[in-house]
This record gives sequence, structure tokens and C-alpha cells, in this order.
Amino acid sequence: MCPFCGNVRHAPIQLDSRPLSELHLTEAEYTEYKSHSVSDTTYKSLVRKDSPKLRVVGYSDDTQAFLRQFDPQEESYIEVPWSDMDSVKWIAQRIEDIIRVSLHHWYLATADGVVFRTFGELVMSSAAFRVQDQVVLTLLMPTDLAEYADSHLKQHGWKQTAPGTPSAAGTDLAKCVAKFHLIDPKPSDAWGAYLAQRDAADTRLVGDLGAYAGEDRPHIYDKIENALEDAFADTDLDDEAEAVLHDCVVPLLADLADDGWGNVADAEVLSRIYSPTNPAAVDVYLAYHYRTRYASVEFSCNVYYRVHAAIRGAALAVARPRGPRQMNGFRPLFEMGLADVPPGKRWRAVDERSFGVSVAQAGALHRVLFGDAGVGAQIAVRETLVLLLASVGIAFSAEEDRYTMGAVRWEGLDGSARWLGRNLRRVAAAAGELVKADGEDSNKEDDEGDDDSEDEWEDEDDEDEDEAEDEDGDEDDEHDDDEEDRWAGPDCRYQ
Repeated sequence: MCPFCGNVRHAPIQLDSRPLSELHLTEAEYTEYKSHSVSDTTYKSLVRKDSPKLRVVGYSDDTQAFLRQFDPQEESYIEVPWSDMDSVKWIAQRIEDIIRVSLHHWYLATADGVVFRTFGELVMSSAAFRVQDQVVLTLLMPTDLAEYADSHLKQHGWKQTAPGTPSAAGTDLAKCVAKFHLIDPKPSDAWGAYLAQRDAADTRLVGDLGAYAGEDRPHIYDKIENALEDAFADTDLDDEAEAVLHDCVVPLLADLADDGWGNVADAEVLSRIYSPTNPAAVDVYLAYHYRTRYASVEFSCNVYYRVHAAIRGAALAVARPRGPRQMNGFRPLFEMGLADVPPGKRWRAVDERSFGVSVAQAGALHRVLFGDAGVGAQIAVRETLVLLLASVGIAFSAEEDRYTMGAVRWEGLDGSARWLGRNLRRVAAAAGELVKADGEDSNKEDDEGDDDSEDEWEDEDDEDEDEAEDEDGDEDDEHDDDEEDRWAGPDCRYQ
């Protein structure tokens, strides 16, 4: 199969180092060349006379000089029509028709440094085509790639704060403050383990993102960042504190498959949220599946969390729930799906869902991550729960009962918006009163409540824990009686 056009009849060819002017075919030669290709006129039918045009510029002087002969004003670029239903291959075929040089001999690169080494990608999945201005592509020859990569290749970062340089003679807490810009940190003997483990998590993320140099990173990272931005917008935090909290969220597993048209088909995401106040963290795990069939829909969306009330191990250990009998310390935040009853043509959509966070758990989550005072007073319990969802790419407003979908959509969630918002508000309101009362007691008792927070979650770090504590956090939902102690979602991948 040809790596450029995907044609199974085209064997991979040796890249030619000659300039475009020497690879240019006459009209007769080009007609002969096209006659040996599989008939494909899709690229012609997708555009009209009034379709927007993208600009193709040459990277090298030779390429720019070659392109001038195809422009009436002798500009060093050409323009070709395109549509948001296009693929890069169809755009390349239109360019090929103009310059009469086989698309097997050159590459295209976007303005933000993505190099299309093959031409199969749908343009709607590329960030470079989702701009308000004219789209500009750069035509590269094989001999241009090394030079282009040195100065233009797209790189991906995550951190929004610049890491400080901790003093070697400082305490572990001082090093964490300098490196991670902690907010109102509390004294603890666990900061050394926190420093080593968070360093390892950041290093792993840098490696994961580095694998996507020269291409768009997977959409799930964009969804997480957009969801975090929405979550912070509801808080009273300043820009500096928002950047600190953004960096506290570290995606450790990000596997998302979409159908090419903007809808997520399967996703498995795990993020660790490090506390900016305590040597603690919370893991959040998402398992999502959506597939349409002839007469039915498969859908499940389950979100679980695991609390590390005090980080004791310096090594980065990542676990995930493996099923109802092997939860590995995870507890359900929510579980939802569609019942497969009755199967076949008589199928109808029946929601099955459960909300797993109790009032006490919501308050404890807030205390573990943010404490009761300082930043903890600026972030409500409801906003803490919304942050957990944001860390796995789900942007949700509990005030408006609304999901924000973005370029890639979580299909199947819309019908649950009011249900999820009602549960978040109910639990958060009650937990907020408890947190407020605990905060007042803590001030009176010189922070004696800190140990209670750790005790509540002391069993969460046990890797061998098979099942989470049974908590009824959804007393006002009509499905509660049927869903208690059930691994939610009839289409769940773990059944």
C-alpha cells in the first residue's frame, strides 16, 4: 500500500530528491499517469466555485519559483478550493492537478508545524483547519524535511507555570514550593515522596506528548484543557492560581478513538490531580463507549476516583479499575449507560445511571485537595467535583446543567445533564456546609481535623482493595433501588 495516497495498487516508491521543476509532467504524461490510478473523483465533487480557498506556499526557493508559473500574478503560491468535509488526500489531489507532479513526491505542512507524511487524515480533525483566517499549507520536498523540523516542527507542552529552581539545601517542602508553586502548603513529612512522584508523573507526560511532535496531539488533551478552563471560570481564583491548578492535573493515560467526524467512539482516560496544599492526590478514571447499530445504540460512560490522602511512595504507580471485583481502590463518581432491553428491532433507549459520591465523600475530596482555608475557601465543593470531571475531559456546568462538547463530542451525555447537575448541587450544597463547619472547628482547634481527613481515605492506597465502600449518594434518583451495588451500564466493557 502506498503510504501517501493509501492506494493498495501503488507500491511504496523511492523518494526522489530532484526539484519539482524536474518532476513536472507534461499534460500528456499527466493524463497517462492518471489513467493508471484508481478512478476517484470524490475530491472534485466536494467543492464548488464558491468554496473557500486555501493557500499553498513553497518552502524552498526552488519550490516557490516553480509555483509562480501557475499564478497569473506570478505569486509564489497557488490557491485551491477546500471544504470542511475534506481529507488531506483530496486537497493533495487538487494540488496535484494544478502542478502536475505526483503527490508521491512531496509533503504538506500546516502553519502550526504539523507535517502530513501521509494524506489520509480528515481535515476536520486537524487544528490547522479550524481557524477563522485563510488556511495556509506549506509544500515540502523530502530534502526540506530536516531543515523544516529544526525550526518549525510542532511541539506540545502542558505546564503553564515556569518551574523554579529549588535549593539543594532546602527542605522537601521548600523544594515543592519552588518547583510547583504550591498554595498555602501544610507541613508534612510526605513532601519528599510528593516531590519525587510528581516529578515522575510530569516526566511521563512530557514523554507522552513528545511522541506527537510534528502532528496534532490526541484530541483528549485539548478536551481536558478546555474543560479545565471552563471549570476555573466558575471560581474566584486569579490567573496565577489557575495556572498552578492547571499544572496539578497530570493526564497519565489518554486513549481516545473518534469516528473521524467529531464523535468519540471509545475512550479510556486517567488523570492524577495533585493537591497544591497537601502532599496528596486524587486519581480520576473515565471509561467511555458509544456505538450506533442498525436498531440500537451501545453507550456507557463511567467515571471513578481514587484518593491518595498522603503520598508515601516516591515511585509513580498507576492503577485503574478492572471490574466490580477488582476496583483497586477506586470509587464511582457516576455510572451511566443504556439498557439493552429488549434487544434487536424492539430496542428502546432506557437510561441506567447512578451517582456514587456521598455528602461526606464530597467534603473529604475537597479537604484532601484544597483544605478548608485559603484556596479551599475560593473553590466550592461543587467546583471541586466539576474539576474531577474536567480532568478526564468532561466539561460540565452544574449551574446551567450543560455539557460543553468542543470539536470532539461525547455522544450520549446530553440526556443526563439535568440528572448530573441535580446530584452535583445536592451533594455539594450539603458537603459545603460540613466543610464550612469543619473549617471553623479547625481554626478553633489548631487544625486538628487534618488527621481525620487522612483517616477517612487511609484504605484508598491499598492496591489489593477489591471493592469500594457502598455509599448511597443518589437518594432522589428514580433508578436508585435497581442500581445499588451494580456495575453500571449494560454495555460496560468490564461485564
